[in-house]
Amino acid sequence: MSFKLRKLSTRSAFFLLIGCFFLVYVLRVVYVINRPEADDHSLTITGPSNVAEWVGEQAGLRKNYASEKNFEPGAPPAGSISSQKYEKTATLNARTERFDEEESRLRNITREFNAIIQYENKSGNPGHRSLQLMIGVRPELFDSFYVAAQGVGRIFVNSVVKVDKTTEFRELNAKKASLEKALTSLNELKSHAGTISDLVGLHDKILDIERQMQELGVQLGNFSAENEFCTVRFSLLENQAAPAIPLLRILFNALVWTFEYFIIALFGLGAMLVVALLAVTFIKRVGDEDKKS
Repeated sequence: MSFKLRKLSTRSAFFLLIGCFFLVYVLRVVYVINRPEADDHSLTITGPSNVAEWVGEQAGLRKNYASEKNFEPGAPPAGSISSQKYEKTATLNARTERFDEEESRLRNITREFNAIIQYENKSGNPGHRSLQLMIGVRPELFDSFYVAAQGVGRIFVNSVVKVDKTTEFRELNAKKASLEKALTSLNELKSHAGTISDLVGLHDKILDIERQMQELGVQLGNFSAENEFCTVRFSLLENQAAPAIPLLRILFNALVWTFEYFIIALFGLGAMLVVALLAVTFIKRVGDEDKKS
């Protein structure tokens, strides 16, 4: 009777293992067939898609600033409004297999919002193309444009950064006022008699101050009301659709994967049983010795 029970339990364990094996195999096949073709982070990225690298390339471009009216607390009504200068930048990175279609959609959105493409870099061969655009958008249309642009491709990076530039704007104006005073003083000295070397040195100083004022004028020009824009950096990357995997290959790879991990699981279970058996034997031997003593 005990032999039959042992034979029955061995057969049950065998069929249980076979059932578990096929269950894991079927689950693996279903997972491979239904998983995404490619994970966003595993797709090949071409061109300067790294945000820091792209920002570095645009270091020499004109900056976009905007103004925002604020009410100063405690100030009289006549002068209670001040203008806050700020820089607002949105970064959008998208991937697509329909590159031409999505590029056309992005350019149409840009025209609809009367935005300006201030920087463009398009590179790569068909199947692995990339497009980087820096778009200037009017502050009052920025939020609407940002929402509309998110409909282009599959967005995997989106962020908005707003930096206050009021202090920088005031410092530039203060520096301009200081240079204007210095230039006025130097021009007054030109009417005084002096040696040729003194006049040459004075002329060089005037030219240097005029050069500084020109550079300062360019920086302040970015803050002027007619040049007020917010920036949208859009990067569109093309990735070819992953080819379909043959069914036989899926079945074979799933079978190999299941077999490998099933063997590992059996070895792990066997090791646990051996450890448990040794532990029980040790405890039993210790108990027997305690009874003898």
